[in-house]
Amino acid sequence: MKNFKENKLRKKLKKNKLTDKQKSMIKRIIIFFVLIIIILGSVIIINKARILRVEIRGLEHLNAIDIMEESNLSKYNNISIFNIPKEDIKKDIESKNARIQVDSIKVSFPDLLIINVIERGTLFLLESSAGIYEITDDGHIIKNDFIYNYDVPYITGLTINPTNTIVENDYTKYLSSVIYDLKTNHNEIYNLISEINAYGDDLILYPRGYQVQVIMEKYVKSEKFVDLAAILKTLQYQENQTHRIDFRFKEAIVN
Repeated sequence: MKNFKENKLRKKLKKNKLTDKQKSMIKRIIIFFVLIIIILGSVIIINKARILRVEIRGLEHLNAIDIMEESNLSKYNNISIFNIPKEDIKKDIESKNARIQVDSIKVSFPDLLIINVIERGTLFLLESSAGIYEITDDGHIIKNDFIYNYDVPYITGLTINPTNTIVENDYTKYLSSVIYDLKTNHNEIYNLISEINAYGDDLILYPRGYQVQVIMEKYVKSEKFVDLAAILKTLQYQENQTHRIDFRFKEAIVN
C-alpha cells in the first residue's frame, strides 16, 4: 500500500515537472520584461536629465553671469546631458573673452553643467598708440576698458597688431618669453620691474621702489635681471644715491 502511494506521487510530480523547452520559454519571457523595464527607465532618465543650471568655476576676477550672457549659454538650456556640445561651448566662451581658457566641461546629474575655467594671468601691460593692452602669460592680447591688475611691468615701445588675438611680432615674443621666465622662476625679481622702455637700440628699465635707471641690451637674457637684483640689494644700504646702472657691457657700470 505504501509503495503504491509513493509510485502515484512520483507519477504526479513527473507529470507536473517543467520540460527544458518550457523552462527556456519562461526564461526568455523574464528577460524580455527586464529589457522592457530597462528601456523604459532609460527613456525616462534621458527625458528628465536636461541642462537647467550652469556653474562656471575657477574665476578670480571675472563675473560668471557676465560670461554666461556674453557667450549666450542660455541657448543650451534644456539640452540633454547625454548630448552636450562641449566644443561649441568652449568656442562660445573663449571667442567672447580672451582672458578665459576653458579647462574642462562636466555634467552633474540630473541637470547641472559645470564649466571649469582658467583666467589667463597678465604678464605685463603694453602701451601702444591705440591704447593700453594686457599681454597674458601665453601671449594673448586683451583690450578691455577695465584692467584687473596694475601690479605688473608696464612696457612701452613694443610692436603689436591690435587686430590680432595673440602676439606675433618676433621681438615682442622674445621679450615676453624673458619676462615670463622671470615670473615663473624668479618671481621676486619679476615683481621688481616697474617699467620698461623698449624704444631705440637699448632697454631702459625702472625698478620698483628705486630711483634708478637701468640700461640693458635689446636682447637681454633673464640672467641679467638676476644680476640686477643682486646689485640693487647692495645699493639700498649705501648712503650715496645711485641714478644709473649700465648693463650693456661685460661688467655693470654703476654711477
